[in-house]
Amino acid sequence: MQVLESAAQQASLSPDICDTAGHAMERLVSQSFSALVVDLEASGAENVLRMAHLLPPAERPVVFAMVSDRTPVAEQVLRSLRSARGFMPLERRRSARRTAGRTARSLVHFDLPGSPGYPAMLLDVSATGMSVQTTGAIPLRDTIPFRLQLPQGGLVKGAAEVLWTDSSGRAGLIFSRLAPQARQSIVAWLTLQQNLQKTGRVQGKRHLALAASSL
Repeated sequence: MQVLESAAQQASLSPDICDTAGHAMERLVSQSFSALVVDLEASGAENVLRMAHLLPPAERPVVFAMVSDRTPVAEQVLRSLRSARGFMPLERRRSARRTAGRTARSLVHFDLPGSPGYPAMLLDVSATGMSVQTTGAIPLRDTIPFRLQLPQGGLVKGAAEVLWTDSSGRAGLIFSRLAPQARQSIVAWLTLQQNLQKTGRVQGKRHLALAASSL
């Protein structure tokens, strides 16, 4: 961890170290990052890379992959981050003009058979259902337990039926089991987001390097 932090700081980036793939994906969808460094030999690395690719083009970090047992970690990470500095400023300026239109995002974790905690990116949510972007596929018409951490909100648990899916990994679900308090939390969060949009209070982009190397 210290090696990664030092390499990011030497490249004039503020590091955000993640020790699991799930943590890295949560950070990716909830904040904007300038760079993503992933150890390809780490468990779940492919899902982190897929999630980064699913982000809108203006919000995708510059991605660097490393193989820890072939090149000294510090040398590999520092060389990669330094090489990226030449085009990161342009990327940041481009994204800064679009920050006001950025949608708050979060991860949904589905408990699929044989794959508990399967992650998907929340695209939209209402009091009756949600749409998500997955890195693979979820079974159509199945009722799946889920956990949803609302962006800057509370944790919502329940179950949802998969109504539709498409070839890009998107899916639409309707809530089949959701406690009244959980539904109220969603409605309250939606109301808050509408009020924030009206007042123009949108959080700016953080220029960070997200290192997901010890997943």
